[in-house]
Amino acid sequence: MVLTGYVRRIDAHLSPAAVIDPAAVAGGDPALLAAACLAEVDQDFALRAGEGDLLVINGALEGGGDPELALDALQAVGIAAIVCRQAAAEIVVVADRYGLPIVHAPEAVPLLYEGTLLRLDLERGLVEGAGARWEVAPLIQSTLDNVRRVQLLARMRRVVEEEGFAE
Repeated sequence: MVLTGYVRRIDAHLSPAAVIDPAAVAGGDPALLAAACLAEVDQDFALRAGEGDLLVINGALEGGGDPELALDALQAVGIAAIVCRQAAAEIVVVADRYGLPIVHAPEAVPLLYEGTLLRLDLERGLVEGAGARWEVAPLIQSTLDNVRRVQLLARMRRVVEEEGFAE
């Protein structure tokens, strides 16, 4: 399973509350989640991010709070995967279930800048971008299956919207 997208970079440690303020969104409306995603860290993030982009966190993805809401917000804004220096185990477990892969690539993160085209080979454990290649731990099969399911649903949603079936 290969994901290719543009880097959307955040230079900070992120907790679930920093990804999305639970008080800012009631009811979990995807449009509201997308608009408020990372607003306290980077006001323009939701405007820059698009379907299939890859979030690079130059810091740690911390635990605590409401990881489900944070992952919902990241997926609502279009993030297909997260590349970071480190992530709390509880976040990784929830992200695996949500089909939002988290790739630990501490050597790659400092070299991946906003807008860089990035390729993640999740099965073989490769990160390629900025003219370099890094080996990382490949994802387990259940996570790959969840990522495939989420990517298929996103593709189906795009087809429905493009063909006008949503009207």
